[in-house]
Amino acid sequence: MSWNLEDRFRIPENSYVLSFIEHENPSAHDGIASMLTSSARGLRYVRWYCPDVHAYAYVVLHTRNNRIFGIAYGMRVISFRLPNVALAEAVADGGFICDEIGGDWISVTKNLDVWCKRAHDYVVSNTFETGR
Repeated sequence: MSWNLEDRFRIPENSYVLSFIEHENPSAHDGIASMLTSSARGLRYVRWYCPDVHAYAYVVLHTRNNRIFGIAYGMRVISFRLPNVALAEAVADGGFICDEIGGDWISVTKNLDVWCKRAHDYVVSNTFETGR
């Protein structure tokens, strides 16, 4: 089964994760999807998207302007888009660079709420998020 990403996500800022999704067509175990969405609890203007919840498609976290900053896929992969200054810290915390998506994406297994907030803040602080 092939899952599409809605056209609203087809923005330059999502190019790497969009290419990954189109190439890999990833699914996500419901447990890992729940962990991703739970990591965003309490963050403002965060939404999640899944093209087919009942068929266990991937899940992404995004801003209200549709900028994706987190993704859950497979049985246990959660990745966040982080600023370059945080990459070494995330790796030191047990994360690894998620080359299949792009160099600023890190897969993490612990402290999900911390990395989710860092990814969210990074995406929101860029000039793409205005008018809050």
